[in-house]
Amino acid sequence: MGKGIKMRFSVKIIASVLCLSILLGGCGNSTVSADLTLAQTDIGAITVSEDVCVVGLGEASHGVKEYQELKAEVFKALVQNNGCRTFVIEGDFGSALKVDDYIHGGEGTAKEAAAVIGFRIYRTREMEELIEWMRTYNETAKEGEDLHFYGMDMQWADNSKEYVFRILEQAAPAVCAAYEADLAFLNDEDMFDISAEAFGQGMSMAESLIQEVDGAKDGIVEVFGNEGFAFARECAVSIYNCCNIRKSDQEYNEVRDSYMAEKVKWLIEHGDGSVIFINGHNGHIGKVNIANYNCLGKLLAEELGDRYFAIGTDAEVTVFNSQTDDGFKELTVKNGNSLNALAGACEEGRYYIDFGVAAGDNEWGQVMGEKQRITTLNVSAVTFMKSLYTTEIIPKDTFDGMIILDKVSPTTLNL
Repeated sequence: MGKGIKMRFSVKIIASVLCLSILLGGCGNSTVSADLTLAQTDIGAITVSEDVCVVGLGEASHGVKEYQELKAEVFKALVQNNGCRTFVIEGDFGSALKVDDYIHGGEGTAKEAAAVIGFRIYRTREMEELIEWMRTYNETAKEGEDLHFYGMDMQWADNSKEYVFRILEQAAPAVCAAYEADLAFLNDEDMFDISAEAFGQGMSMAESLIQEVDGAKDGIVEVFGNEGFAFARECAVSIYNCCNIRKSDQEYNEVRDSYMAEKVKWLIEHGDGSVIFINGHNGHIGKVNIANYNCLGKLLAEELGDRYFAIGTDAEVTVFNSQTDDGFKELTVKNGNSLNALAGACEEGRYYIDFGVAAGDNEWGQVMGEKQRITTLNVSAVTFMKSLYTTEIIPKDTFDGMIILDKVSPTTLNL
């Protein structure tokens, strides 16, 4: 995500021919008999088993209004139905802490908070509205039931540095001064001009910084408490992660997703035991790899088993904001399959299907168990060859459920 991102999805050239005769009805005019109660259009009714500790929501394309709105809808459903209190975005860890501060009464505006996440694709009215809703919710939340906004990515450094140096400035001022100078070269403005060698040096410095934070633990805890220490240390870890990701080339995706998985596990460890909601591209959230590296969702599925619940998305027609060097460009792609053809028959133009609920139905079983070609657009589109903006999956192996839409539209930019 963002300039310089090397998300490469390898897909087969020939798509499967999907027979419309197996389409399932249930939301409108249906030509095939099926158990119509299995697909639901009320996203607010989504719930997961009490055993689940992480719910992932994927998006088939960045730059889509409905997918950003679904982040809010699914999160609100989990807050209401499963006691979820933690929202985790595919965004910078240190930067998201500023959003968390805002939703807990911090200064500024929701628009400014959305802008600090780290990626231009989140500078939208939809993200602003979600952040403002979380702030309003927290104003009346009972103690210990407030919502949190965190990030699981670590491709930027400024806000992680700011957080850890603010802590060290009081607990270990000499250490703070030394590392502020040593790591001055590592800044967001110059991130794409820093050499691999410099990033390697930054890794060594960050590793030493982590040790210094550990050495100052008693002093940090005395002033900022255990939570202050934990987040300061994790910001130092994020600086190390950032340098390692940025210096990588061929291993970029592998390293990045492994670190995002570590961040999610860290948030589980430092959370209150309630379910955690994470969101990002389908390629990260799915439980099997759709490219030649181990993705976040696969790593979480291996670690957590059935405690990780993954929801994917897709649409037949995707109109989206494609990021360019100097702004955004509105583009349109189309991709039909047995899953999203059903959405066109729904009055609401969308539905959610829990694959576990539908597992005993013959028609659903066929659709879930056969290869389907779904849309997989990243931040920007560089080609309109269908084989390069779609990927082939077996739905039930990749996700535990999917939200399918007929047509999606561009985000409301709030730059």
